[in-house]
Amino acid sequence: MATLNKIRSKAGLLVVIIGVALLAFIVGDFLNSGHTFYAMNQNKVAVVNGTNIGVEEFQERVKVRTDELQQMYGQRGMTLPEGYVSRINQEVYDQMVNEILLSEELEELGIVVSKEELADLLSGDNISPQVRQYFTNSQTGEFDRQGLLNFMQVVLDPESHGYNTPELLAQIEPQRQMWLRLEQEVKQNRAVQKFANLLNRAIMPNKLDLENSFEDNKTSANIAYALQPYTSIADSTIAVSDSELKAEYNKMKSFYKTPERRSIKYITVNIVPSEADYAKAKEKAEMNESVFATTDDGVAFIANNSDESYDDSFVAISSMPEKMKKFAQTASVNESSPMEFENDTYTMYRLMDTKVAPDSIKVRLLSFQPRSTEIDSVLNVLNHGGSFAELAPKYNGNDEIWLMENMASSVGRPFINKVFSENGNGYFKAESLGGEHIVQILSRTAPVKKAKVAAYVLAVNPSTETHTALYNQLSSYSAANNNAEKFNTGAKEAGYTVNSYECSAEDYSLPGINDARQAIRWAFNADKGEVSEIFTLDNSFVVAALDNITKEGYAPLEQVKDILAMQIRNDKKAEKIIGDLKSKNLNSLAGYAEAMKAQVDSAKFVSFSSPSIAGVGYEPVLSGLAPVSENGKLVGPVKGSRGVYVFTVTDKTVSEQPFDAQTETQKIQQNYGYLINSRLMEVLRDKAEIENTMIRFF
Repeated sequence: MATLNKIRSKAGLLVVIIGVALLAFIVGDFLNSGHTFYAMNQNKVAVVNGTNIGVEEFQERVKVRTDELQQMYGQRGMTLPEGYVSRINQEVYDQMVNEILLSEELEELGIVVSKEELADLLSGDNISPQVRQYFTNSQTGEFDRQGLLNFMQVVLDPESHGYNTPELLAQIEPQRQMWLRLEQEVKQNRAVQKFANLLNRAIMPNKLDLENSFEDNKTSANIAYALQPYTSIADSTIAVSDSELKAEYNKMKSFYKTPERRSIKYITVNIVPSEADYAKAKEKAEMNESVFATTDDGVAFIANNSDESYDDSFVAISSMPEKMKKFAQTASVNESSPMEFENDTYTMYRLMDTKVAPDSIKVRLLSFQPRSTEIDSVLNVLNHGGSFAELAPKYNGNDEIWLMENMASSVGRPFINKVFSENGNGYFKAESLGGEHIVQILSRTAPVKKAKVAAYVLAVNPSTETHTALYNQLSSYSAANNNAEKFNTGAKEAGYTVNSYECSAEDYSLPGINDARQAIRWAFNADKGEVSEIFTLDNSFVVAALDNITKEGYAPLEQVKDILAMQIRNDKKAEKIIGDLKSKNLNSLAGYAEAMKAQVDSAKFVSFSSPSIAGVGYEPVLSGLAPVSENGKLVGPVKGSRGVYVFTVTDKTVSEQPFDAQTETQKIQQNYGYLINSRLMEVLRDKAEIENTMIRFF
């Protein structure tokens, strides 16, 4: 009992102790596990109308898209452009946001794409253009339906087509992911089309709309006009008061809504070779020049000394780069060229071999998995009159492929050598990097002179010492000037140029820096006045200081006052020009032209439906007045976009096409349909609640 009373007397203290313990537990969980509510709330790229886009899901989508693009570029012998990953992030983000917004709208409206409908778009009679572009022969422009079907069979059921090991499945996984993404895109595009059609059908013009549309479009006018541009009056002669600017700003404010922006100052130091780097490279090139010219093993020399690998392929001399071609045309086998230095690169060639042979060979083939037990029996069937067309669907047949000897890196050297060594047109076996094949040569291009050329290439690059020196110099400067106020101090004396830029969270580049996402992400996670670490961007060292933060809202008057002032001045100029012209009581176009110090020009086919006029540009005032003005009647002076106009209609063309309500309905719906399709996602985004937190992570 005494113990119980003691506990009761200390109840207040116990509450405090327990509270502290609970707080410690929660904080510890946050710091250690990362699975607290707070952490979970932070683990998102965006929130769209309450739906989270998680970081892991986003990263997976980015990886799939990156792999797909890398494969596409690789097939063309190219690499993914530097800085492209940042753009992939934005592409995937936009796609995922759009998917959520559309899904909500489609679910609410009950719009679906059936399995049958999707199958028809993917492989039926009405194949989607998105699918067609992947399976259209680039040389013939013809859609390869059989190639599509073969591809689908493999990616949707890889085990049944010999991809029955983890290694083989990994090889085909990028293609499978690409197809699944394509399916989703086709399905989504079809749903969007249905959505847009629904909205379009909801637009039903009445009789008056149809008649006005008909009248607006049936008449076009040819005009003669004179223009006094606003530039004829100096801006300095037109005063614009602060109160006028404020009034115009309040009127136009909705057009100047802006996202949060960050103003940064930054210094860029290009990582370029030093004088010592140039001297060292020159010494190395001169030492290797005689060795390369005389060595018995030029291939090994290139492998150990050149910045570019040796391609053991015969290449048509006519298709070589100009300098290599000039050398190969006259050189003898094992002869070498003098060393040349151009664009910070030493280059020297050696002719390894020559021959006369077709530049390209067209083949068709059947494909099998490595160590196939069927290939010999199928080859026997074909050599005894079997039908290639009948066997093609089962063995992933391809009707036409053009091969060149320099394609060995993508298909395998043994395969290329085998094809280019065959003389007849019968069927034969050949093994590529992707498996085994039965090949038949269909045709060969005319024989040309071909050569193997080994190129010794030595680029002058910044050394580790140069990197370190440039980095340390910039690091010392940023450490000594470690806030935004000091950042400009002494920059010129230190040999640095300080740049300024106001960036948004969706920016990926800075002036002079193609891929600057890392620096921009820092800016949106930094405090005002803070100086960044040193980033390596686009082969440059970059350090930045956060100068200012402009919160989401409307662009301040100070930022847009020049645009507003120009509009106000143009309004005042128009008023002055029109007043001056009217006071002169002019009654001819020539008289107006003389008073305007202008010449009489002409424009044809001016109508309501063409606000942009050939030779004039965008002038709605002319498009609106000319079709309804009388022939020969002087019109104006009137205020336009560029200046003040006076015009007269010289001729009118009135369509004799009779009024047809159905035709006009289709025209109006088509115009609105285009508008709906082009702005649908923009409208959905405008009305949605979207919290974009991608800048925290990517």
